[in-house]
Amino acid sequence: MVLSFYALSSFFILSAQQTPQPDSLKEYTGKYKFPEGSVVTEVTVTIENGELYATSVMGNSELKKIEKDVFEIVSFSGKAFFKRNEEAKLSGVRIEVEDVILEGTKSEESIQTGEKLQRLMLK
Repeated sequence: MVLSFYALSSFFILSAQQTPQPDSLKEYTGKYKFPEGSVVTEVTVTIENGELYATSVMGNSELKKIEKDVFEIVSFSGKAFFKRNEEAKLSGVRIEVEDVILEGTKSEESIQTGEKLQRLMLK
């Protein structure tokens, strides 16, 4: 009986860890800027229906969490590696799709503007 309890508890704990909650995804949202001349100069990350999405001029894709700060770019069979600064805040992203590698920085200004726009839309 005790063994069954531990097995069942472990299952629920692992399930909860593998399914990211929308609140935990919010920190990834915002705009990421890439250097001039890059294939993509900007990517916007949003939450839609509880899932993380990336949108750029090349298209949009669901970002499926693989592990902390690492996501699969589903539509393009690539990976996004989110970077953190010394304070553990998200500061950038590295995108790898086939032989293309992009390094971008998170734009704090656009996040604040986006949050203001969301608040206005909710009113």
